[in-house]
Amino acid sequence: MTMMQDRERAIDRAAADPVIRAVLERDHYAVHDLLTSEWVVEGTMRLPFARLADTVERLSPRPGVHQLVAELDGELAGFLELVTFPGEARHRHAGEVNLVCTHAQFARRGVGRSLMTAALQLADDWLGLERVGLVVFVDNPGARALYEQLGFELEGTLRNYAVKRGEHVDANVMSRLRHS
Repeated sequence: MTMMQDRERAIDRAAADPVIRAVLERDHYAVHDLLTSEWVVEGTMRLPFARLADTVERLSPRPGVHQLVAELDGELAGFLELVTFPGEARHRHAGEVNLVCTHAQFARRGVGRSLMTAALQLADDWLGLERVGLVVFVDNPGARALYEQLGFELEGTLRNYAVKRGEHVDANVMSRLRHS
């Protein structure tokens, strides 16, 4: 193989779209590694040093909880959890993106966008959700920009929402209404 062919293959791999699918039991260790990585803990409500058993319990099937993973280059590259409320008569039209995260080595490669797009297609085409909401830290402008590109709008700011490295951080509440 020539050097040019090697470079073309590398470009093709870098441009490849992530494969999005449901979480499988074989993914538990990789999801746990992702959810306990410093990169993910920093940008989510996760705590460092979570136990594998807690992750496995979280990944156990539950009514109304839809969990997706993204694979890129044959590796688990991201995770998303969409929570719905099918048993709540007055709230069954709504869902919340409870968590979306990307492995640090796959940042800026479309993993988050692909996961969010798949979740919104699930929400619209299969679950009939009219509202999808989420919360994002104010110090994560890249995520907020992505959500805005996908039709989410700012609803408000939650002051002192979480503790991050000993400091309080604000968060934005955002939502996307399908028929607005």
